[in-house]
Amino acid sequence: MRIGGIIDISTKDIPNRSSMVIFTVGCNLSCGFCHNKYLLQPNVGKDMDINEVLKQVRINLLISGVSISGGEPTLQQDLIDLCREIRKIGKYLSLDSNGTMPHIIKKLIPYINRIALDLKGPLKKERYKEITGGIVDPNLIIETFNLVNKLKDIDLEIRTTYVENLMVPDDIHEIIDFLKKNEFKGTFVLQQYQYSEGVGEDLKNVFQKPEHLFLLNILKPYKDVKLPFKIFLRDEIVGYSNINKLFELTLDEL
Repeated sequence: MRIGGIIDISTKDIPNRSSMVIFTVGCNLSCGFCHNKYLLQPNVGKDMDINEVLKQVRINLLISGVSISGGEPTLQQDLIDLCREIRKIGKYLSLDSNGTMPHIIKKLIPYINRIALDLKGPLKKERYKEITGGIVDPNLIIETFNLVNKLKDIDLEIRTTYVENLMVPDDIHEIIDFLKKNEFKGTFVLQQYQYSEGVGEDLKNVFQKPEHLFLLNILKPYKDVKLPFKIFLRDEIVGYSNINKLFELTLDEL
């Protein structure tokens, strides 16, 4: 398995759990705003035997979970074997994915507890191309969503990063409408884009960070709406918070 890095302990990647984060190399999308873009460079990272990775999981007594991220982990040929062995250890296992490889996700289902599915934008071919910089068949992502959404024993988080100068509020409304129509029962997270070195200095001023109040206004229409799923906001002001609680706070409290 090609590994770009490992974080021994994180409290941010799996809600309410301390976890080890394994970053795999390579992705089939080309999002300009990707903060892990270094994982797409040729010859980055190193090949690690599955037993070597498992050893690090076993000796880390401070974690209750493992998060496999990237890049796009489903491109790794031995991902299924790794997940099978981590499940045997008894750790809660989470996978980050862009959802474009449903045939791999299907094989992983017996071994994982959670999937964090990135929806880059509305599931329309041209809009996805504008946002990700690549040609994507939205039907593959929809297939992944439908596959996982019907399973009661897997936690499903849908998340979308809002990038100023690239996205518009209607993109988020279309995604939430899709989730409503398809009886989504997990958690939707609207994430604030924040520049990091991984994006690259040449794109530093191309994409902008949306302000907290701007993101709140996008979510405001849903604060009194009864939905089968929860909506969270993740940004630098509130961290990771349910919008129902956010709208109960005053501006001074924020």
